[in-house]
Amino acid sequence: MPENKKNPLILESVTWRKTGDEAVILDLESSNYYSANETGTFVWEQFSAGKKPEKIAEGLAEEYGIAPAQARRDVEDFLRDLAKFKIVRPEAAK
Repeated sequence: MPENKKNPLILESVTWRKTGDEAVILDLESSNYYSANETGTFVWEQFSAGKKPEKIAEGLAEEYGIAPAQARRDVEDFLRDLAKFKIVRPEAAK
């Protein structure tokens, strides 16, 4: 299982596994889980490695050929969803 301890904004009880192009992110305490598609998995891998949302958005725009503004919104929305599911701390979505 990938290590997620590099980012203090990820709850201690969260673990995840990548399967193909997708990731399943699970909070072992609450049993809340989030399934991420290919682009969500890209964002999650970067975030769990400690990268800042701005840098993740830059990489997302470059990797998938989308506009930088759209990439920023996509990263913000993804982190907001994870905060709602209590997988990351609320301040991760700011």
